[in-house]
Amino acid sequence: MVAAPSTVRPAARWSRRVMRLLTRLLLYLFLVLWTLIFIFPFYSMFVGSFMDDAALFSRDPHFWPKNGFDLTSYRQLFAEIGFGRPLFNSFYLAVVRTLGVLFFSSLAGFTFAKRRFPGRDKLFFLMLITMMLPTQITLIPWYLLMVKTFKWADTYWPFWLPEWANAFGIFWMRQYIAATIPDEMLEAAAIDGASVFGTFARIVLPLIMPGMAVLGILNFVDGFNQFLGPLLILTDPDKITAPLALANFKGTTVIAPRYSLMFAGSTLATIPLLVVFFAFQKQLVSGIMSGAIKG
Repeated sequence: MVAAPSTVRPAARWSRRVMRLLTRLLLYLFLVLWTLIFIFPFYSMFVGSFMDDAALFSRDPHFWPKNGFDLTSYRQLFAEIGFGRPLFNSFYLAVVRTLGVLFFSSLAGFTFAKRRFPGRDKLFFLMLITMMLPTQITLIPWYLLMVKTFKWADTYWPFWLPEWANAFGIFWMRQYIAATIPDEMLEAAAIDGASVFGTFARIVLPLIMPGMAVLGILNFVDGFNQFLGPLLILTDPDKITAPLALANFKGTTVIAPRYSLMFAGSTLATIPLLVVFFAFQKQLVSGIMSGAIKG
């Protein structure tokens, strides 16, 4: 009668261990499958950039370039549409936009989080309301304001100046600063004689770098991939961006779209985004994790 529990307990422990192992195995299989589903379109784009259209649409699918890594599509891309210039334009537009967003959003976020002034909460609430408006509602007023009022057609100012007052950026930095910077630290700096801007530059700014990295990457990717705005504002071939250049190239083909060249252009347009992501990967993860834990 006494030996029964001793035989049941090891069996129960072994059963729980097997269940944990199976659960973990199924979880890993699901994650691997989901990763493959996510990566496959990018892999197809990369491999397709080294094939011609005949190989792309052959009945026998090719998961690897049959004739090796042929750079013909890349050479034609630069020779026929001068893709280097649109690629630089997208990078330039995204960098200037990101720097402006980081500067103004961090200052505004610090002001909303740690400074007291009349109507602060009401102003912050009104700013949050603008985040709920669909882009389609503000598209026509934005176009009329930028082109008709300010005469900013064929310039990048419509993609910079409004975005520097980015509601999401201000909200993100406000929440991050409120959760990261204690009031006692700012009070101690004020007692030591530090000015508001001195406190922000020497104390606040170094501590919010992970949050700024997250905001910077999101804004760089969004600015680099902008299509609808440049489609409405930019008509000068020397100022169009990479997504617009690819769309124009597809629309100017006489017979059918040349997908191998479009794959090559999409691959080149993806490289700057990957470089930025991997360069700031640690800051991105740190910013998201610290914001999630402290928030």
